[in-house]
Amino acid sequence: MEVKGRKAVQISILARIYGNVNADEVIGTRVTLKKMYSTAGEVLPFVSSRAIKYSIRQALKERGYEIDPFVENPDAVEALRLSDSGRPDRFIDNDLFGYMVTMGRREQARRRQAPVSFSYLRALKDTSIVAEFAARFPRQIASGSNPVPFEVEVADFIGRLNCLLYDYIGDFTEDKKQKGAPDDLPSQLSLEDRRKRLRDFLDILLTPSYVLPRRTNSLNVPEYYAALISLSYGAMPIYQYLDYKLQDEAIDAEKLNMFVNLDAVRNKKAEAYLIDYKGITKSLQNIPVPIITAQDAINKIIAFYLGNT
Repeated sequence: MEVKGRKAVQISILARIYGNVNADEVIGTRVTLKKMYSTAGEVLPFVSSRAIKYSIRQALKERGYEIDPFVENPDAVEALRLSDSGRPDRFIDNDLFGYMVTMGRREQARRRQAPVSFSYLRALKDTSIVAEFAARFPRQIASGSNPVPFEVEVADFIGRLNCLLYDYIGDFTEDKKQKGAPDDLPSQLSLEDRRKRLRDFLDILLTPSYVLPRRTNSLNVPEYYAALISLSYGAMPIYQYLDYKLQDEAIDAEKLNMFVNLDAVRNKKAEAYLIDYKGITKSLQNIPVPIITAQDAINKIIAFYLGNT
């Protein structure tokens, strides 16, 4: 692989979501679902990237990592009174997802550009949204008490989640250059700690082992179908090439063929792999991307990201 630019790991995941996940506002007695509309008028429910990161934070916390509790800065404007701690060496979410430390009025904030970025987990096709009817009943029923009816919007859709990882997880060289950076902030974590943070994050994301938040009616862990992974120097336009044919219940091999014909992939300037979680490639022939397990993918990403040592 030709070395040019910053190392970039790109992951595109097809996942099924059902129920009311990442609930939106309450209108009257109806709990609505987050959704957007395409230019063709399609209804596309989604789970926000903020909700995905919240879920992964909770999963990291369960593994023993410290999560930023937020601190109050009395010198900041009201909207920015609650601030990140700005300690990526201590808090793994400050490291992975970046931070912003407010420095007071008319002072530039201290920031970390996140090495891990997510898109929405958005439906790929027009999706029907239906209302589930329910009621809340008093714990102790007194004479004349009535249940309180309400509605919950629910949907069942296959969506795509895109993720981009740059190669400075556990590297705080740029953070130390900023005004107001703590004197005891190290330039880097040890290689062992960097590898552990990366492995745990990838294990949570690719297994998957995180629970989506703000669900109103049921437990929801994404049901993964497939993941396309690329390892390259500099980001590539890979995300549009992972799609799913609903009528055939199979991955879209035509788009994968378009992906492997990109100059960077064809000329071996990038590596590409496919994880098939549900066997949706079994009915297809000549899949142009090597199919590997999630654990093999994690090992390949870590070796590319930090080396084999």
